Amino acid sequence: MIPAHEKGAVDRRSARKPLAICADDFGMAPGISSGIIELARCDRLSAVSCLSRGRFFRQYAPALAGFPVDRGLHLNLTERLQEDEFSRPLSRLLLSCLTRQIDSSLITREVERQLDAFEGVFGKAPDFVDGHQHVHQFPVIRDCLIEVLRRRYPECLPWLRSTLPAALPTISTPYRLKASLIGYLGGSALKELGGQNGFRMNARLLGVYGFKGGAGEYCGLLDRWLAGACAGDLLMCHPAASVDGGVDFAGQRVAEYAVLSGAHFSQLLAQHAVEVQRLRHGHVELPQSGSS
Repeated sequence: MIPAHEKGAVDRRSARKPLAICADDFGMAPGISSGIIELARCDRLSAVSCLSRGRFFRQYAPALAGFPVDRGLHLNLTERLQEDEFSRPLSRLLLSCLTRQIDSSLITREVERQLDAFEGVFGKAPDFVDGHQHVHQFPVIRDCLIEVLRRRYPECLPWLRSTLPAALPTISTPYRLKASLIGYLGGSALKELGGQNGFRMNARLLGVYGFKGGAGEYCGLLDRWLAGACAGDLLMCHPAASVDGGVDFAGQRVAEYAVLSGAHFSQLLAQHAVEVQRLRHGHVELPQSGSS
């Protein structure tokens, strides 16, 4: 539990840089979901990305209803969370998308199914859509996704997560290269396609690293990400309040939670004049995807 005196430690009136902070993988496991709920309760997050067909999504999702966070779909095509779910290993999925050998009807059907599951619990469209392992930006998948979203939500399009990196010089070379590779797999194409179809996106993506190093490594990275953040950026994170069996990087997820729930995180926000804000329309105004 985060102590009450640590909540709202940043003076919102003096904060100068609005930054969205999004926790991914909600609904995957109890420790992940409960940790995200606690961080949302204490205003450490502005967005939660949900695996709508995750085993624990329906159980934990109602607890998010009262918090001022954007709730989005974490489109999953690489992990089999349900027996009837479409999934492929990441490398195989990427290759089939790059060569356009994948059946687009399968992708469209799975996007619809996951949106149905999201709406079935929250009773509304997602505020945003991104992708587990960033699959939403891959060729074919991005076309299917945008077609479905335009058809289902023509009057209120969700925003999309851009993977274009911040490329901060203070971040170590391996992590900068990883962030660049993620963006290279479809970031520019998604930005262009999104702009052509009226979607808004975050300016840059922060939070890419090697999922190792414990709390000390993560705290140092947060310091550098916050220092280099600009208005409209998005910082992704993967916290968990406890270790869940069978979950990748379980120990590092707990380390992320320890940092994000601690007093030092509030101090970093104040030090770098960062305000945690939502990216949806009416809060931080998002740039049009097709603009620079």
